[in-house]
Amino acid sequence: MPDSPESAFHAYVRAFETLDPEAALPFYHLPCRFIAPQGVFAVPDANTDRALLSQFMGQLRSQSYRRTEVVGLKVRTLSPDLASFAGTFVRFSTGGQEIARLGFAYTMRYSGSWKVIIAVVHEPVED
Repeated sequence: MPDSPESAFHAYVRAFETLDPEAALPFYHLPCRFIAPQGVFAVPDANTDRALLSQFMGQLRSQSYRRTEVVGLKVRTLSPDLASFAGTFVRFSTGGQEIARLGFAYTMRYSGSWKVIIAVVHEPVED
């Protein structure tokens, strides 16, 4: 796992692009929390995380998802072991078409490696 919070965040995005829950699981500090337009999800353990990721990745697979571009990334170091990230995820299909644009605010904590503790996805914010 990467040492800096920003490199860990980018590695997480690349792992997520595989649409393999097992590739993304190591990037979550458990317990953690997902907040999205669909609701608030407490994730107490790996099995819950795996189930949520499988469901969400399945939805993306059905949209022919291929990759995510991170736009307007703002990284803020909150303490030596805490960092926040905000920006926009632009998701693209295998054909290169934009399929979604989502705002995000993530918080990562360092506990041996940088891991997501809170993941918020929302409507994009215009600057």
